[in-house]
Formats: sequence, C-alpha cells, structure tokens
Amino acid sequence: MASELKITEQAVDVSIEKMVYGGEGLSRTPEGVLLVPGVIAGERVRVLPAPARRGVRRGELLELIESSAERTMPGCPHYARCGGCQYQHMGYAAQLELKKQILAECFERIGKFRLEVPIQTLPSEPWHYRNRVRLQIEKNGSDYRVGYLEHASHTLVSVDTCPIAAPSLEAVIAVLSKGTLGELFPDGTCELELFTNESGRSSLATFYASLPAPPSFGDAWRTALPGFESVCWTEQAASRGHDLTTRETVWGSGALTYRVGEFHYRVSHHSFFQANQGLLQPMIDAAMGNHAGGRALDLYAGVGFFTLPLARKFEKVAAVEMHPASARDLAANAGVMGTRVHAHHKTAEGFIAAASRNWDMVLVDPPRAGLAKPVVEGLQRLSARRLVYVSCDPTTLARDLAALRAAKYQIESVHLVDQFPQTFHIETIVHLVHSG
Repeated sequence: MASELKITEQAVDVSIEKMVYGGEGLSRTPEGVLLVPGVIAGERVRVLPAPARRGVRRGELLELIESSAERTMPGCPHYARCGGCQYQHMGYAAQLELKKQILAECFERIGKFRLEVPIQTLPSEPWHYRNRVRLQIEKNGSDYRVGYLEHASHTLVSVDTCPIAAPSLEAVIAVLSKGTLGELFPDGTCELELFTNESGRSSLATFYASLPAPPSFGDAWRTALPGFESVCWTEQAASRGHDLTTRETVWGSGALTYRVGEFHYRVSHHSFFQANQGLLQPMIDAAMGNHAGGRALDLYAGVGFFTLPLARKFEKVAAVEMHPASARDLAANAGVMGTRVHAHHKTAEGFIAAASRNWDMVLVDPPRAGLAKPVVEGLQRLSARRLVYVSCDPTTLARDLAALRAAKYQIESVHLVDQFPQTFHIETIVHLVHSG
C-alpha cells in the first residue's frame, strides 16, 4: 500500500515498507518509490526528497516519528556522514536477520526461485574486524585531511577513528588524523589502502595518486610507522586516448605473510585477500565441507585463499587467476604445495573454454559482476559433480544460480557469511550438486 504523504514545507512523512539491498529503506508514495538511508522497516519518518536521478528518487532523513525497537546508537561518531557503513543504527542480530531476508528476496525476485534449504549464518565480531581499509587524503598547503567519502558523494569526511577497522589500522588512522606525516604528501589528492596481517604487526600501505612518488616517501613512512612491511606509491596518469599509465615505487619487501590456520599466504600490494580477519577459517571450512576427491578447479583464485585448502583434500588442483599481482602471489603460494597445484595466469573465460571434464569440485569466487556468460556456459559443459559459488553480491549470485539450476544443478546448502557487519554487503557460499 502506498504511504500517505503529509507535506511539511518541502518535507514529507512516510512509512518504511522494507529494507533493500544497498542499505536503504523503501517507501511507496503516490509520486513513486522513495529510498531513504538510516531507517528501519516499520518506522515512520520525516524525509526531505531529492530530485530523481536516473529514475531513482532518494530522500534525506530529517526526523524519526515512530522508531523501531531494533534501533540503537551508532558505534562511530562519524556514522551520520561517513559513507562506509549503513547499518550502525541497528543491533547486530537485526542486521543478520535483515541480510537473510534480503538474500532470500534476491533469489525470488531476480533468480525466480525459492530456497528449499535454510540459510545458515556465519556471524562476525561486529567491530574491529577489517584487515583492509581505503582512505582518502586531501592536502592543500597546511590543510591536510584524511577520511572517507560521504554516502553517494565525492565530499571527504575527516575521521580520527574507524571502529570496524582492525585495531592496528585504526591506530594508524588516529596518527594520520593528527597531521602526522602530512609533510610527506604533495598538494592534491590520493587514496591510501592499508592492509594488515592476522597479528596486526605486519602491514602494507598502498597509495594511489596522479602525481609522482615524493623522494624517500616510503623510507620516512616506515621510519615513523615501523609496523609497515612495505610501502607502494602507485602513480596513475592519463595518457593519450585516456588510458591510464601506471608507475610503481616500492619501499620494502612488496608483500607480507598472512597466516590462516595451517596455511601461510604471500599477499602483495594490489592483491585481493578476504577482508574479515575473524571469518577466514570459518569461510574455508564452509567452502570445503567434508568433500575430497581427485581433481578440483579454483576459478578466480586470487592469491590462493581456497586453493591451498583444496590441495589438502584433492589430489590435483588447478587454480586460475588473471590479475597480475594476485597471479604472482598465487604462483608463490601454490609452489608450497608442490605438484598438487598448477597455477594458471589466465582469465576464467579463457581457461574454461579449453578445460576438460571430470572435475570432482569446481569453486568459483568471482568479483561483484558475477560470472560472465562464457563462464556459466563452460560450467554447464563441465558438469562437475560439485560446484561451490562464493559470492560478494546477492543480485549477480541470484542471476547466476538461476542459469546453473537450469543446467541440472541443485542447491544443497547456503551460508550467509557476514564479512562486513555494519554495512549492507552480503557474502554467500553456496554448494550445488549436479543431478545429471
């Protein structure tokens, strides 16, 4: 039923019908759907609508008229402006339940199927879980600011704390927010990615800027912050034809070692690695299950996060990764397993087009865009007995599962892995078995 609008100057009073993927609440009004951040389903709120953009109409929350019992005080003083988190105004149990509802709704609305198995949940510590953060830095003379961008904006929000970051990374943010090391930076803007290992005692700093690396920048950084194993300044400049040319300056080893249980991973600047430090072993356990066999294929393998556990359970493992930095780390990490693992620096599309059949398990962990059509077609052709899909986007997951279900794959289990508490992001591990 459409929400009744009560006009108060430019503001409107609306009821929030439900939460949608992306972290906003939805209200149906006579003027169409209105999306509002910072709300909870069932609340009645006063909102200032903004003009529609690309067919989507959003509003700014002005006042709570009727609050939900699930509403709580945010755990970060910057939450009202910072765009990094969307759910801090909700209790953690409510966040988990909401994500389960959104995941099931994506399957029904996009995939056109209803789950016949329960969604199992792997919860996280709600705070201080992230081993990787990406900051924005702006400098103009003596004006030096560090922070994150506002929601749906390019405006920088200065921060001195980030309670979802690992403690060692939050400590670095606090240091930078005081202006420490500001003299090292040239005027302009850059991005800073911080990554730390399981102990928090070894970290990487990766800078992205359009300017050349300042002389001795990394040496000065590592002297002031000795916990950093390596510093990389990545200069990205537009060339003819608007292509980006990249030049890297590295101080230090260029990588760190990340330990997860019995496995040790080399992780370099620019390489992908799972972000929630407390869920790494539970993710491996959920993806592996009790399954073992002869041959396993790991597509979009990254640095080999799932490759090494697969090699403990399968006689032969093929691991495929295209990204240059991740592929180099994959080769190094796979080398520890000897001849059990063969690493391929190829696209998933290129590998699967020529791949033979007879795989006991195929594991895919694609980016947010999900599986490209040639990969889906390749998986349909291979018809592996077991397919494990690790997804970071429920909308593309639902789309791809619909295609795989049409190819005689049945969903055996679904795990919602809460990699990113306080945010709308949903990580999922789905086991499928081939019925042919």
